[in-house]
Amino acid sequence: MPTLSEHAVFIFVSQLGVILLFARIFGEIAKKLDQPIIVGEVLAGIILGPSFFGHFFPQLRETLFPIHGTAPYLLQGISWLCVIFLLLITGLEIDLRAALRQGKQSVYISLFALILSLLGIFAFTSFLPGAFFPEGTEKLYVKLLTALALSVVAIPVIAKILYDLKILKSEVGIKILTTGVLSDVWGWTILAVIIALISGETVQASTIIKPLLTMILYLTLTLSIGQKVVDRFLNVIGYKEMDTSMSLSLLFSLALINGAIAHMMGIHVIFGAFIAGVMAGESEKITPYVRQWTSDFIFAIFAPIFFVLIGMQLQFSGFNHWGVFILLFIVSSILKLAGVYFASIMTGFGKKNAFALACGLNTQGTMGIVIALIGYEMGVFNDTLFSSIVMICVLTSLGVGPLLKWAIQGVKRPLADYFDKSYIFLDVEGSNKGEIIHSMVKHMAQRKIIKTQKDVEHAILEREAVISTAIGDGIALPHARLPNIKKPIICFFRLKVPIDYGSPDNKPVSMLFLELTDKKDDGMQLNIIAQISRIISFSNNRERLLAAQKEEDIYNILSFDDKA
Repeated sequence: MPTLSEHAVFIFVSQLGVILLFARIFGEIAKKLDQPIIVGEVLAGIILGPSFFGHFFPQLRETLFPIHGTAPYLLQGISWLCVIFLLLITGLEIDLRAALRQGKQSVYISLFALILSLLGIFAFTSFLPGAFFPEGTEKLYVKLLTALALSVVAIPVIAKILYDLKILKSEVGIKILTTGVLSDVWGWTILAVIIALISGETVQASTIIKPLLTMILYLTLTLSIGQKVVDRFLNVIGYKEMDTSMSLSLLFSLALINGAIAHMMGIHVIFGAFIAGVMAGESEKITPYVRQWTSDFIFAIFAPIFFVLIGMQLQFSGFNHWGVFILLFIVSSILKLAGVYFASIMTGFGKKNAFALACGLNTQGTMGIVIALIGYEMGVFNDTLFSSIVMICVLTSLGVGPLLKWAIQGVKRPLADYFDKSYIFLDVEGSNKGEIIHSMVKHMAQRKIIKTQKDVEHAILEREAVISTAIGDGIALPHARLPNIKKPIICFFRLKVPIDYGSPDNKPVSMLFLELTDKKDDGMQLNIIAQISRIISFSNNRERLLAAQKEEDIYNILSFDDKA
């Protein structure tokens, strides 16, 4: 049995140590600059790559990152593991029911955007110079594979960006992920067809229909029978007694095995890992604590390694076609943005949400690089085209974070500036108005939101004595003005049992928004009341607030305007 030499093991562990160290340093720098951590991680890869480290310290880089021997294969293997586990946590975090609620919209947007991007880039590739086409290769295959590589979506990159921006479970975050996943489903299907063509298969109806039917069969089996098998297995082993290490082992094995099953069915391994996450995520036996622990572990170890390795693939030296590259980059980005934006508008999205969705999906990243590697290994791409596609994938991965962060401000409610998840309280108990107000203030004091519990409670009760702050539809807006409140405080409370609060429509109150502002607030209190009133004026928002299971879900509903 072949074994690794001690030197090979030394090189491998040194590589991982340096990669994680640089990822952490540059990730923290990016965080301090108010940028997504992924930006710092990819920049760390560029620093360690051939364009910087290899340029200034070529011998040292060749020693640490040799291009021959087993080292590149070991890094490639760990890179695939990173992608698999990133897709696992992406699937685990997806609320499938919420995604299905907007299924039709996501299907239309993903199809329209992919088709527009594919056709547009395919047409543009006709103008590429001969240096981008390898000799003896059918140009049609080069153009098709290039168009696909620059039209797909990088789910691991997007998931990490959404996680860093704390909008993974918001409506706009779910829309971005759902549309991206569907876009990649079509992309994987088209890739199977293109590979069949390159391999010399005759173009028939079955060449196109077979991959699509396989994908449908796979999704049907995994999300029905597979889901039940996972639940039954967790019951058998006694999921209530599982510690975090056991849960993590089971989730990782599920991702790997499901990825292998997907591969055997002709579907990409990483899509199988994603579906494994969805299957586990739908199980109530995977507790919020286990989900959080798994997310923290993957984003602390596997995500940094993967994004540094992406950055290391970016090469600037020896490339002489910058003008064509820039044009290809601009055209592919514009087509992608335009496709998602106009499809979103046509399906009923507001302009600001449509723009945020378009910005969030404008990255080829992982999937694009995978397709580029496939094309390169099959001889369809030469060094020039391969480098161009990889650089575009990396640059869009770098740009999507700042771009989405800027775009998301358009759908973020001003209200979000005054509270966070710790300001949301569920299942508050009390049998009357006085008990509820006492309980509310007590909860706020326990979380150190307020300092003087007695004064706050007295001010709220004093205001309620004038006239009830219940406004109808099960909502109340208690408020008070207090001295020395530098920034308004807004807290949301949902009662365990609705109570009589003196509502004008005589309906019991189940949700309360408490506002505390300074005595010299200059109309701030009225402004906040107006903002809250606008949110709860939509029955859909009220229903979602009542149905939400977690504080984070309520935070996202109140923070992001899905009508903008």
